Amino acid sequence: MLAAGLGLTAVAVNGALQAFLGIAAGVLALVSFTSAVLWGLAATDRLLLYPVHRLAAQAIHRVMGISGVVFLVLHVWMNLIQDQIGALGAFVPFADPQKPVLYGLGVLSGYVLLTVALAGAARGLLARTGDSRRWRIVHVLAYPAWGAGLVHGLNAGRLPATYITVMYCVAVVGVIVALGLRMAFQDRGAPRRPATAVRPDTAGRPTVGAGTGRRRQDG
Repeated sequence: MLAAGLGLTAVAVNGALQAFLGIAAGVLALVSFTSAVLWGLAATDRLLLYPVHRLAAQAIHRVMGISGVVFLVLHVWMNLIQDQIGALGAFVPFADPQKPVLYGLGVLSGYVLLTVALAGAARGLLARTGDSRRWRIVHVLAYPAWGAGLVHGLNAGRLPATYITVMYCVAVVGVIVALGLRMAFQDRGAPRRPATAVRPDTAGRPTVGAGTGRRRQDG
């Protein structure tokens, strides 16, 4: 609702607010998607987090994903009404005549992340129908889409400030570290079935009472 209100206000007020929202909404979309990736990775931890903490991390993950989609729509909307990009380049990948690759990466990233968000919303339905594996496959696509969004954000518009570049680099390092930790420790937090101890002096012997029960059945 806030993003929609800002967009309508920008249409009614002036081009300066439109230009500001066109840039700021893109940055906020990337920040939201980065947070969604990090919180999604945190929600899979079973070594440090209790179930209630993982539920909270999943909730934040979903909220950040929705926020990213909202700011992405606002970003595209503001750039369209300013004629910064044409309708063809905004919705068809690699169709922009000026920067086909950079804008195309942004368009592809937007489509994939929107698909991931919709698949996440339908996760319960897919799980009930036995198609949860499809959700996992679609969800993995968020990583390359997020990377394409980073490339688009750094190069498609005006030259970013130094602190913006540093923030993007920190985001990349954070996601790589979190993903590496998940892959390294994803099996260690799973509950394991306790092994049954067998005494060396009783190995190979019949269970006590087994012969008595057999004799009773035979008798």
